[in-house]
Amino acid sequence: MMQAQSILFSSPTPLYLGQETGGASDSVQELFGGVVAASPQWIPLAVGLFVVLVALVSWNTLRMSASFGTQLLSFSLKFLAIAILCLCLVKPMRRGERAIPQENLVAVLLDNSQSMQLKPPGSSVDRLEKQKQVVADDEPWKVRLLQDFDVRQFQFGRRLEKILDPSSLDASAPSSNLMASLDSLRQRFESRPLAAVFISSDGNVTDAEFRGFNADKFPAPIYPILDDEESEFRDLCIDTVSVQQTDFETSPTKIQVQFHSSGLSGETATIQLIDLQTGELIEETQQTLEDSDYRGEVQFRFRPEQSGVTFYEVLAFTELDKEALLNPTADGIAESNEATLLNNAQLVSITRETGPYRILYLSGRPNWEFKFLRRSLQADAEVQLVGLIRIAKKEPKFSFRDRSVSSTNPLFAGLGKDEEDSAEQYDEPVLIRFGVKESEELSDGFPTSEEELFAYHAIILDDLETEFFTQDQMLLLRKFVSARGGGLLLLAGQESFSDNGLRDTPLGDMTPFYVSKTTEKPKGPYRIDLTREGMLQPWIRLSDTETDEQTQLRTRPIHNTLNLSGELKPGASILAVAETPDQVRIPALISQRFGRGRSAAWMIGDLWKSAMRRESTEDDASGQAWRQLARWLVNDSPRRVELGIASSDEPNGPIRLSTTVRDESYLPLDNAKVAIEVTPLGGETLRLEAEMDNDLPGVYHSEYWSADGAAFQAVAKVESIEGEQVGEAEIGWTQNIGAHEFKQLEVNVARLSELAEATGGKLIRRSELSQFAKNLPNQKMPISQNWLYPLWHSPWVMLMAMTCLCLEWTIRRVRGMA
Repeated sequence: MMQAQSILFSSPTPLYLGQETGGASDSVQELFGGVVAASPQWIPLAVGLFVVLVALVSWNTLRMSASFGTQLLSFSLKFLAIAILCLCLVKPMRRGERAIPQENLVAVLLDNSQSMQLKPPGSSVDRLEKQKQVVADDEPWKVRLLQDFDVRQFQFGRRLEKILDPSSLDASAPSSNLMASLDSLRQRFESRPLAAVFISSDGNVTDAEFRGFNADKFPAPIYPILDDEESEFRDLCIDTVSVQQTDFETSPTKIQVQFHSSGLSGETATIQLIDLQTGELIEETQQTLEDSDYRGEVQFRFRPEQSGVTFYEVLAFTELDKEALLNPTADGIAESNEATLLNNAQLVSITRETGPYRILYLSGRPNWEFKFLRRSLQADAEVQLVGLIRIAKKEPKFSFRDRSVSSTNPLFAGLGKDEEDSAEQYDEPVLIRFGVKESEELSDGFPTSEEELFAYHAIILDDLETEFFTQDQMLLLRKFVSARGGGLLLLAGQESFSDNGLRDTPLGDMTPFYVSKTTEKPKGPYRIDLTREGMLQPWIRLSDTETDEQTQLRTRPIHNTLNLSGELKPGASILAVAETPDQVRIPALISQRFGRGRSAAWMIGDLWKSAMRRESTEDDASGQAWRQLARWLVNDSPRRVELGIASSDEPNGPIRLSTTVRDESYLPLDNAKVAIEVTPLGGETLRLEAEMDNDLPGVYHSEYWSADGAAFQAVAKVESIEGEQVGEAEIGWTQNIGAHEFKQLEVNVARLSELAEATGGKLIRRSELSQFAKNLPNQKMPISQNWLYPLWHSPWVMLMAMTCLCLEWTIRRVRGMA
């Protein structure tokens, strides 16, 4: 920039001294408060003359034969006149800065989102028409702004876009991405002289959580334009819809809906949950809107008919708007009792993992528990139970026998020579398999390799001593839980939890308690009761409410077999207890996290009594308990292929789809081929190719861009580098853009004010625009020029001095001293 030069003229017109960004001319000297001396060399003479004249006036005043008040008034008038005249000797001038015309940029941001279609109560035009009137080029404030600045106009809704004619605006954008637009504006004018930003908006932004915008680094003050205050809207709006899935069999899915209403006091709101695929009404509830500003909450508990991805719609309406919402017109416009119906519905996506989940049940002897467990899980199509039951223990390898006695176990005698040759020998346990998929599955007993064992999602051990397993098998079982993330359930058979070396084995490490050495225990019978922590676990409860659960627990049969647990390990939780007639409470169900998986132990040894002693054939409490326990064991068990989604940080960014792929040992699988098929609800499928993550092994990413809010389903299909099928995974998601846009209808003055204050601006009412535009060039600007206004050459200066002298002479004349 050019440095200002000392160019002074005797003219009452401001003199511009060149372009400035700060600083002052070397030929002037600061006096006070923006006033400078154009002839600083006269300062000593002016000061000397002032002192002399003040002394003479003082001496003359003291010689006056008048009252003290008259003397003081006379002296003050002369003193002021002398000060003005002496000050004129140094040529005082007022200095300031002003924007150089057309050198600085001013941005005008106009909201073109759908919320601008709202017509405020009592108004004949909507917000969009009001906005067009305010920013019209023939408006006085806009004319003045165009004279002094280079004005750039933009619309923001989905993104920042430049416009030439504000009258062409149409409120069609489904979102108000103001924060992202401001950040885009900052980047666009990063090296340009941006002086101010005017915003015309209702302040209800859909990207409030956008982290890219930093008000402290914004280069210009923001001035939101506010219209007259609006009245309260009549509206019913769904705020949030959250989904929670549990292992509770009767109602595993809970949808929680929060809503609020304005101006609908006394009316009744109906909230419905509808299956989008079938159009079936799942559930409906009603609430009375008790006051004008009412906030309510409802919950839907239900069991989806199928696994996988399902979509639902939540509707909220009053009776007057039921027809308009459920049967909209062809153009989507319907007469409504509310300000808008676009915030009365939200889409919900629920993804329930599909099976088959495979559970390996391993028992040391045939028992009732397996029978009832197997019968219970047959009602769950997603869970497959594979049984491995030992019906005879192995015998010592070396035994003295008659030559005529076969080495084959007698249980297999008479089946034929081939069968006897391949049957278990005396030194091998006799195992029976149930529910295997292939003839070779578990043919050699308990798995000895990761590929075979990791094919299961959970393992149940019942009535087995530690000697049944080799050391390698126990280490493999430990790895199954801690690294693979499988579930382990220990049941209390007579061989279980005994201190026969279990404490010092890998199997003992996975128990949620330290093995007890004592055999003394309180006498039974025992009745099962849930602890407070257990009552909070949906997979343990069999009833919806605590009262019903307590009633159900009191009707359960009593038990006579109980194993004692030792001290709990850190992080373990007691979920159920066995209570004796003396009200002694002994841990009955204990669980803990173990690495990536989980383990639990049932200390009751005769759980089968709950299934045998039923009051009616419809009473399936025992079966429900087993199914919920099985689901809890397998639900968090990782799959070989898992698909997840994450929204972009930018409001208009893509949906990020991440696929995690593992090999048969559940280690990250690289160099796989991952294809993702995305299908909008009722639309065509788009195939995407995922790319490997540069930092995370076995993770593949792809992006999906969607312009409109809807429901989407994605399926990831994975092949290994050899072309073998690794697996599939699916997920669903929804985008409720319109619901976010109309979440609040009133102008969000608080947000606009916060934005203005953070950037050094302020709120401006429409009536203040003209005066503000007139004064804006005098504010601090990126490109400005200094100006000097000659105070000494102004007529009012001489007039003030003469007025003081004339008043002093008049006082003396009136008092007879002249």
